[in-house]
Amino acid sequence: MPDKSAAQPEIKIKYLSDEPVKAPTFKSTYFKLGGSGFVQDMVVYISTKQDGSDKVDVEVLPDDKVVSTDKVWPVVAKPAFGLKPTDPKKPLWVAIKLNNQVKDTYEGFLVV
Repeated sequence: MPDKSAAQPEIKIKYLSDEPVKAPTFKSTYFKLGGSGFVQDMVVYISTKQDGSDKVDVEVLPDDKVVSTDKVWPVVAKPAFGLKPTDPKKPLWVAIKLNNQVKDTYEGFLVV
């Protein structure tokens, strides 16, 4: 019987549709992740760290108005009200988790 962990796709973020993504507080910002291996069960979030260990209070949800594929994943990000702006010299990381494991991160998200 095949190992289930081997069946998991390798998820890789190669680019963001806007670099950097600039998201005003308490407003919806639409952008796309480009890459490979995207799947329905993955969770996209924002982190201060490259390893994805420090989640920022930004809600990131799939954009249901646009078709998602394994190579392009449209999302909507909404930073929490009162979240302080990001230092442009230190952008935040867009991170993806699948089955509670960080699969990839990509630097390029600013709260403005």
